[in-house]
Amino acid sequence: MNIIFRVLWFEDEVSWRPPSERKMKEIIEEHNLVPEIIWKKGDENDTEDELKKDYDLILMDYELRGTTGNTLIKKLRQLDIYTDVLFYSGNLDKMVKALYNIDENNCVVEPVDGIYFSDRKREELYPKLQRVVDKIVRRIQDIVSLRGVVLDNVSGFESQMQNILVLAINKFSDAQLENLNNYAKNKLVTPSKEDYVRKMEEIESNKQVLRAIVEAPDYLLDSYKKARLIGRVIKILTSEYGLILDEKYSKFADVYFNEIIRYRNALGHAMRSNSNDREVFVGEIDRKPVIFNEELFRKMRASINEYQKVIDLVEDTFNDI
Repeated sequence: MNIIFRVLWFEDEVSWRPPSERKMKEIIEEHNLVPEIIWKKGDENDTEDELKKDYDLILMDYELRGTTGNTLIKKLRQLDIYTDVLFYSGNLDKMVKALYNIDENNCVVEPVDGIYFSDRKREELYPKLQRVVDKIVRRIQDIVSLRGVVLDNVSGFESQMQNILVLAINKFSDAQLENLNNYAKNKLVTPSKEDYVRKMEEIESNKQVLRAIVEAPDYLLDSYKKARLIGRVIKILTSEYGLILDEKYSKFADVYFNEIIRYRNALGHAMRSNSNDREVFVGEIDRKPVIFNEELFRKMRASINEYQKVIDLVEDTFNDI
């Protein structure tokens, strides 16, 4: 699981979908995840192919026109797919008996695992959706997986920022490029060169050369310097091409560093530990310990989601240049 929570929803009453989808998105977004909901009526030719795809949850109206939920659940099991499934119906007892194949003596003939039941009434379905999604998120939010999500998304941002800089080189005017070139030379390259030379001289004269060079940071175009360049690109896009962003992104590099990069860096060196019987990562920011638990990961997902929208918008603006 990454920051996308994917739902496959079988429902053939089209008018019933919009309010249900809005509620489902609210539930998923509470976890700072991005909902992706695919609707199916159950009788499409691609149903089997859709079932094979990677979903976090499958929702199913038991009494679909032309088929029933137990037919689809058997198809799922035949395909060795064990995604959690929530069935709902206006006739709850009939649905449960059919899905569990309960005989006249109320004995389960063929139990089915990994499924949940709910009445179709929204006042009962919505709370059940909330509980099921909460349970799935808790289960799949393994602390190691969360670490991977953060590092993977930040790596994606680095790639997008690189692409934005290439787009600027290819699409900006000579005057705009001169602005960026001057900034890159005077604010990034020259200070880095001077700093690099000074640091190399310090390392050269240090008796503990190995330790000094191992601890030396990256003096090329690191994440922060790249973000500073993107900030200059944003200034051009907002002043000359009509890009509109929240005022906080007038200091793009500071936002990127404070809300994402410093946590990424700390997380990259954090050690796994246990706190109150829950596994966490313990890192350090500004020489202070930081505990990466589910609450902090939720906050980081929110920052990642917001930043992703901003950087996508910046990148997309070049389509009109």
